[in-house]
Amino acid sequence: MKNLLDLIGNFKKAHLLVVGDLMLDRFVWGDVERISPEAPVPVLRVRSESSRLGGAANVVHNIRSLGGKATACGVIGNDDAAKGVLRELKRIKVSSAGVFSDRGFQTIQKTRIIARPRHQQIVRLDREDLGSIRTATLARLRQWFWRSASRYDGIVISDYGKGVVHAELLDAVAELSDAKQLICVVDPKRENYARYRMPTLITPNKDEASEASGIAIRDQATLKTAGEKLMRMWRAKAVLITRGPDGMSLFRPRGRVKHFPTQPRDMFDVTGAGDTVVAVCALALACGGSFEEAAVMANLAAGLVGDEVGTVAVSLENLKRNLKELP
Repeated sequence: MKNLLDLIGNFKKAHLLVVGDLMLDRFVWGDVERISPEAPVPVLRVRSESSRLGGAANVVHNIRSLGGKATACGVIGNDDAAKGVLRELKRIKVSSAGVFSDRGFQTIQKTRIIARPRHQQIVRLDREDLGSIRTATLARLRQWFWRSASRYDGIVISDYGKGVVHAELLDAVAELSDAKQLICVVDPKRENYARYRMPTLITPNKDEASEASGIAIRDQATLKTAGEKLMRMWRAKAVLITRGPDGMSLFRPRGRVKHFPTQPRDMFDVTGAGDTVVAVCALALACGGSFEEAAVMANLAAGLVGDEVGTVAVSLENLKRNLKELP
């Protein structure tokens, strides 16, 4: 426990580069008191609205909330949502030096309509225009990454499959990480399963691990087979498969597997839990922690995300307090 608390105390020394799909998450909160006479749908009386950083920007927010420094790298449009992303990054004192604006790109925005008091999500509205990032914009992003990445203590690839994380960028990430011995933590998506190479740690959830490996994970035997295949396929130093209420499983070379059960707790919402996992793991590894220490803290932090509704960043104080309460 002392080692974990000492490790958390060093988070403030780490500066991470987060590359991926930047988003703005909006929330519309209200009360449902009746069904519409026009159609069999609930009528929401709107009480409040709020905006939060989402996608790769939520990874950035988690790093800052945990005491680390971060620089964002991604693509936004020239619209109100882009202004919202930049405004929130500035508010939490994050550099947007690697954020590129593309006038033909619609900033990704997800709006969740939530009914009180049970915090039931009625519907989600997605605003995005896939495949619209110009080749010239992606080239500028790659050039900036190549010039800048070695300045940081680690790289986080937050891939939501929206176009920022692409083949040429992943080639640059693998080459630079290997040449400079940089820590690289990847949150994967199906669009790039075949392209990830030599990450320090990669964190698929159970469904992603099944899909990427081609092995349906049903039990401990299939979990082990899938994890070992992904280790070989991605040539990773470690693979951490997140399994929701069943915890996490850490795979290392030569067949070593370690399981981390979740702490029992009521979960309201798991939005953004994967973002929290990669943020905590990257901070822990960048500060000299082991894969096991990173997994213990990430497992606990992911559970804390579910204590609140919507996209949230786990605070350093909350993580410390809950670590001290572990049996």
